[in-house]
Amino acid sequence: MKTLSMRSAALMVLGIVAASGDAVGGQEGSETIRLRGQVLVEAGKGLPGATIRTDALRGIGGGQFAAQRVFNVRTDRNGEWSLLGVTGGLWVLEISAPDHLPHVVVIPIYMMRKPEPRPWDSSVSLLPATLVAGSGSDGSGARVVEAAERLLAGDRTAARDALLRLSESQLGPPALCALGDLALLLREPAIARKYFDLAASIDAKWYRPQLGIASASMMMLDFDRAIKGYAAARSGAVNQRVERMLSGAVAELQQIRTIGKY
Repeated sequence: MKTLSMRSAALMVLGIVAASGDAVGGQEGSETIRLRGQVLVEAGKGLPGATIRTDALRGIGGGQFAAQRVFNVRTDRNGEWSLLGVTGGLWVLEISAPDHLPHVVVIPIYMMRKPEPRPWDSSVSLLPATLVAGSGSDGSGARVVEAAERLLAGDRTAARDALLRLSESQLGPPALCALGDLALLLREPAIARKYFDLAASIDAKWYRPQLGIASASMMMLDFDRAIKGYAAARSGAVNQRVERMLSGAVAELQQIRTIGKY
């Protein structure tokens, strides 16, 4: 017997859910989930005043998302945040803060499994803009920061042009991950994955490039590559909250893999 790819399995799961009478589009009656987390600077200190914006790409079972998908919340003085009202699906977390590079995490949140009573927990870290601005002997690090500023100001065309021009620059893993995050903000996952792949080839132990690979892969619905990225990122997790977040993602994709076998 052949095993379906995880992408095909997700589509099959959608058919199973719809056939069972649990309509994927009717998410108004779905269980709501409390999300909580902490935003840190890369060194580990809580970052107050960061903004978390959500978007949803897929719903329960990998189907169409019909519930509220955009939420905005800010971190408190300890970098903590909490949000109630989310339903299961494939979620994008866009995190930004003054003087830091934006970060994007794409994560399945109870897309396949029944939600647990306790809040879904996360931890993410942002790179200081000064760390990236000083990288690159040709001034390319400063151009990465400028591209991020343009994108956050709403100039998507200029940001995308800068993203493509910087593809030949000699940059280190932090700047490459920053470019990958910008590509995810622009919803250009194929470009993002190239930057994250390059960062991972330079620093195989850092969890951030692997998380970026997984996030880009999830946007592309390449679940096989995503589960490898989440698992690799988990092995280099910097704290227990990151590890729990990534373990949850792996469990969701393993569920797809299990259902896809016949």
